Amino acid sequence: MSVLFQVKNSIGVVTIDRAAKLNALDLETFRKIEEIVDKANDDRAVRGLIFAAAPGRAFSAGADINDLTGLSPEEAGRRASYRRGVFQKIATADVPSIAVINGFAMGGGVELALACTFRFATRQATFSMPEINLGLLPGAGATQRLPRLIGMAKALEMMLTASKVAAEEALRCGLVDRIIEDVETEPLNFAVGWLPFSRSAIKGIIAAARGSELPMEEGLAREGEELAMLSASPDGIEGVAAFLEKRRPAFNQ
Repeated sequence: MSVLFQVKNSIGVVTIDRAAKLNALDLETFRKIEEIVDKANDDRAVRGLIFAAAPGRAFSAGADINDLTGLSPEEAGRRASYRRGVFQKIATADVPSIAVINGFAMGGGVELALACTFRFATRQATFSMPEINLGLLPGAGATQRLPRLIGMAKALEMMLTASKVAAEEALRCGLVDRIIEDVETEPLNFAVGWLPFSRSAIKGIIAAARGSELPMEEGLAREGEELAMLSASPDGIEGVAAFLEKRRPAFNQ
């Protein structure tokens, strides 16, 4: 299996397991990831996703180059569109996600991390965008997500020079959110912090926050739409009632 999946404390743990290929992301891996995200959206018992890699040197070396050779422009475009679509599913999933980067992340591996809600890295992690060495550009979302996350100049520096960014620098520039020592317990302990809250409210907050990439008026309109839906939802009604009755809410999740 190229991708393993198990649920721990209501958090789905997705493990890329292609150590012989430095966890490169081939089409089969993308299909497995897509299937897992779809299932997580449908299963209300799953409250979050953690993306990690089997122990070794790499979180992911990026796209499997064997999947990129001998393609017509049309087929290359279709495959790139599919990869972008899978990562967009992660970015817009009903549950938040954490990428746990231990070892090096290159190209598509960085793009997988960028699609997640949070990024945790060990001190051994390094990040790079080497596509320019192949005469290509990152095609699974980095040209859009990376500048939004770390600023245009730093994003272009990474993409135009293929330079490596160590964990401490990644933390300083905002590429990662925290540096961790334990790749299993720390992300899971963080994720279980979501469990007491309404799954619908978490989804609404993330959807509204994504509106910050829109012009202000459109973003505010999205915030209002999400709030209106939550206010009329079972969890929204229960939360207000519990506050007035001075008791803990019993969310349906």
